[in-house]
Formats: sequence, C-alpha cells, structure tokens
Amino acid sequence: MDTNVIIANQRANWGQSQSRIRHVLAFLSEEKFPFSLFTTEHPGHARELAINATAQNAKTIIVLGGDGTVNEVLNGILITSCEQLPRVGIIPLGSSNDFSKSLAIPQRLRQACEAIINGKTRDIDIGQGGLHYFCMASCIGLFSNIAAQSSRLKGMKGSLRYMAAALKVIRQMPPGWEMKITTDTETFQGVYGNLLVSNIPRFGGLTMIAGAQPDDGILDCMLIEIPDKRQALNLAVLAARGGLEHHKNVTMFKAKSLSISLDRPALLCNDGEVHTDPIKEIEYRVLPGKLQIIC
Repeated sequence: MDTNVIIANQRANWGQSQSRIRHVLAFLSEEKFPFSLFTTEHPGHARELAINATAQNAKTIIVLGGDGTVNEVLNGILITSCEQLPRVGIIPLGSSNDFSKSLAIPQRLRQACEAIINGKTRDIDIGQGGLHYFCMASCIGLFSNIAAQSSRLKGMKGSLRYMAAALKVIRQMPPGWEMKITTDTETFQGVYGNLLVSNIPRFGGLTMIAGAQPDDGILDCMLIEIPDKRQALNLAVLAARGGLEHHKNVTMFKAKSLSISLDRPALLCNDGEVHTDPIKEIEYRVLPGKLQIIC
C-alpha cells in the first residue's frame, strides 16, 4: 500500500461529486503525488477502509467527501488503537463541509489539492461520546431530530437543508427531556430540548458557537431549555443569524468531560450522522491534539 491513501465517496453531495473526484485524481497524478485510491460502496465503508489503511501503516489518509465521510474515517482510524496514526487530509466535496471550513481548508479543488501536497499539519482535538468519535459536534435532542429529518431532504444543501428540516421538526415538536449533566466542574439539571457538545464553531451549515476552538483541549457546550413552538421558531431564526448562544433560554459552558443522563431515550448525532439506537446516558471527553489534519 502507498503511504498516501485516498478514500473517495462518490455519493457525496447527493451523488454530484464524481466529476470533481476525477479532476482531483488527475491533478494529483499530474503533480506526481503518489497515492492508492479506494472508493466507498456503502454506508460505513469509509470507516472500514480507514481501519485497513491505519493497520497497514498509511502515512496519510486523504478524504474526498463531506463531513459524514470525514467522521467515518476518523472513527476508523481511532478504533484501531494504533500508536502511530496517519495524518488526515480533506478535499471537501460535501453539501456543508463544516469541518473543513472551520479549519480554513480551501474549498476550491485545486487549492485543496495544493494544501495536501504541501502537507502542513495542525494537531486537532477529537471528541469522544461513548464508543463514538467526532471532530465537529455531538448532539442529543431536537438537533438530532433535525439531522435525521435533513437526511431525507435530498438535493438541498448546507444551512438551507437544516433550516427546512428544523421547520418540519418544530411542527411536531416533542416534549423536552429531563437531563442531568455533570461536568468536571459543575452540574446542570432540568428539562431541556437539546444539548450540543462542540469542537468547532460550525454545525449544520451554521455558526453555532463562534468561540469554539478545535485545538484548545476543551469542549464548548450549548444547553437549550425546551421552548414552545413559537419560541422554537424564534430560536431557529436566531440560529440562522449566528446569535443562538446569546438567547436567554441558552446556557453555554465549557468542559473537558461530561456525563449525561436522560429520563427517556433520545437520538444521538455525531458530526451530522444520526445513530440508529437512541440513548439514555452517555459520557463525553475531549482527546487533546489527537489527530494531525493537513490544513
């Protein structure tokens, strides 16, 4: 296996990325950048490919895809427990590309390829929730319901897709969850509609927590009290404007670790990917500087 492995998701951005993948491969070949190419064939395949590449001592794994593909790859890398982990490069092909945008990775193909060839890296924190890892954010509650709904809105992109999904969820808004959140420094308890545990500013195509830094060894968290439908609509508009964290129903806090318990099961979403099994409890922690990202 070459030391540089490309994992390409041809279904990224609703299957509109195949021509862009061909352009990337042609450019890297012209620049005599050596690589082995693997394309995903089904959900979860990028994770399997990343496990194999890491176990075979790949130096660099380059992701051609969106945030969901990046999440699969990093989970594949970290589940191996190998001491020597590969660097991760990203050529963004998704509909939101929140992780790459937060790291100022070029969104244009040529510039993104040039960044890969240059190879400059940054040590990035990774979040862990239970057995799963995330590089952007993890959420429990209404945001997870919105993410699940957004996956059904094919053809829509970025923040527009999430806002359309939010309107659908608000129409059928469930009651809040009784949550107890215990961090390394404080405890919160009450009825809440959502918990967001973030590593970067962006989530769902929007700037959610402007001050979140992916390399400070801290998780930035947003806890939202359950509103009625009218308040929920106001919060959705505020989120679209990037001002949600300043609302009176929103509590912001920072933590290196936190333990969550809920009165009934809720969906868990990591980096926009919703897990099929609802949860009633989970523990989070930050893994400081766990991965080298080319950016």
